[in-house]
Amino acid sequence: MTYSSDVPKIQKQSGIVGRERELEEALAAIRSGKHLMIEGPVGVGKTVLAVAVAKYLGRPVLRVDGDERYTEQKLAGWFDPPVVMEKGYVLDAFSPGPLTSAMESGGVLFMNEMNRMPEGVQNILLPAMDEGVIEIPKVGTIRAKHGFVVIATQNPREFVATTALSEALSDRFELLMIDYQSESDELAIVAKNLPEVPDETRARATWIARRTRDHPNVRRGASVRAAMSIAQLANGLSTDLQDGIRKAAHMALPTRIEMREESKRTVDEVIDEIVNECFALPPPSRGKPLEDERKREEQKRRANEEDRARRRDVAELVTILEGSDDYELVRSDDIGWSIAQNYSQLRIQLKDQALIELAKRIAIRATIRKVLQLLGPVSLPTYISRRPYTVGEDSEIDVEATLEEIVDKNHLSQSDIIVENREPRELAVAMMLDASLSMTGDKLAMATAAIAVLAYRLKTVEYLLITFNDRPAMLKRVGQAKSLDDLVADLLEARAGGYTNIENALTKGRAELARASTKNQIGILVTDGNYTVGADPVDAASSYRRLYVIMTESHDCQPGVCEDVARNGGGHMYPVAGFEEIPRVLYKVLRQVSQGSPGGIR
Repeated sequence: MTYSSDVPKIQKQSGIVGRERELEEALAAIRSGKHLMIEGPVGVGKTVLAVAVAKYLGRPVLRVDGDERYTEQKLAGWFDPPVVMEKGYVLDAFSPGPLTSAMESGGVLFMNEMNRMPEGVQNILLPAMDEGVIEIPKVGTIRAKHGFVVIATQNPREFVATTALSEALSDRFELLMIDYQSESDELAIVAKNLPEVPDETRARATWIARRTRDHPNVRRGASVRAAMSIAQLANGLSTDLQDGIRKAAHMALPTRIEMREESKRTVDEVIDEIVNECFALPPPSRGKPLEDERKREEQKRRANEEDRARRRDVAELVTILEGSDDYELVRSDDIGWSIAQNYSQLRIQLKDQALIELAKRIAIRATIRKVLQLLGPVSLPTYISRRPYTVGEDSEIDVEATLEEIVDKNHLSQSDIIVENREPRELAVAMMLDASLSMTGDKLAMATAAIAVLAYRLKTVEYLLITFNDRPAMLKRVGQAKSLDDLVADLLEARAGGYTNIENALTKGRAELARASTKNQIGILVTDGNYTVGADPVDAASSYRRLYVIMTESHDCQPGVCEDVARNGGGHMYPVAGFEEIPRVLYKVLRQVSQGSPGGIR
């Protein structure tokens, strides 16, 4: 049975343009009793799609919006303090939360931007999604009626303030990926919402919003909401169309786009450039997009080629360094990352020690900037600790725990007030970086940046660092203090080349990790899996309870080896095709480990 015949009805009922495939798949999941995760960028209509399907099925919708401070009690339910003080923990004192209400009504629990929620809130969903039951202390068992499902949305991991869901929770969802719609669909959305706005205004506003998504200076582009704002504002700002759209774009876009950190241009300069590009195109036909989609794809392809062409070879970098004593010039972002990528070769070809030191300083700064640009704000998961209140502290009162302390007491004391704090989870990590012949150049620079992520942003992590080829080298021991600059410098100076002995590195990492103060211990191996000496690393991997492998893809990588090592180490293998993926993959691993049960050395 297919649901394609239902799609036009949903589109008509909720005013949705396009999205035929997404609506059909969402409907199939929910009617099958499956929980659904909808993932896509900001502004692509994730919420509209989820609510439209639930509305079409006639299910009540209980909505929860993602918030780092949202608690388990808010989701499941809480006891009303005045009623508890008067009657005790009776059922009348319980106020059901969205999860409980959705279960009891057979409705839809809609969790918007779920990956902004703390892991404790996510974990309370597991029994409800698995078995349709939750246990609430002093209330009892809540059983879900037929029809209960969870629909959640999340922004991609690269968006600010988002975190990875635990593997256990992700496994309970069916995934529906949605992206920006075609230019024709987006133009139709703008026209539907702004029928009074002239065709050309709508077309140019839509083109401008879409252009921000593939502009080389923009990290995150604007959604169709920006197009509607530009179109709506333009006519009221000027009688001249180009002037009105320019002014409208300067109002609508700065809050909706995110510039690349390495960009030297301001957001206003980029907006002016995009508007100028837009008005260099001829007016559109009535109701048609400003530009053919094939032209847009060609433009994107050319931009990628130009970006690749900007990369400099070693000889050119040597010439630049030897020909300039201007530190500000040679450390500029358009040169700095090329120096970082090629530092190992530059160190050999440069004859002047002062120039080598200059290249190293530039490479260190460029590596750090590149990581920060790619990663954005991050944080490790926390847990809630509860304890009696201390005078003068600024902590939130745990109302339910405090009620349990004071109910039926005639005299109250300060220790009866229970407060809660979010504490970072402890984690110890053995990071093992392949610096052998097959991992030189760009791949070593990639892994260097991944280490910088761990050192700079995840300060609650206790870690050790090993680089290895045929022999392991300990760059940082457990408990050793090391600045970020020193760490990146040591990584850049690491001897690259030689044979690859993965088994030896795993053994060394396991032994050092045992010295960590926390028992929550994991290993992370960055390699292409192409070992040439030593024993089979699969056996050494078994000494880790959690060992994750980040495999850099290349023509000589060994995915089979990497998968076997990760599997035997109780973890997973994550292939990465390029530098940009490594920081986020590393962050994903750390988030998932922190959300799960503590690991350790066997």
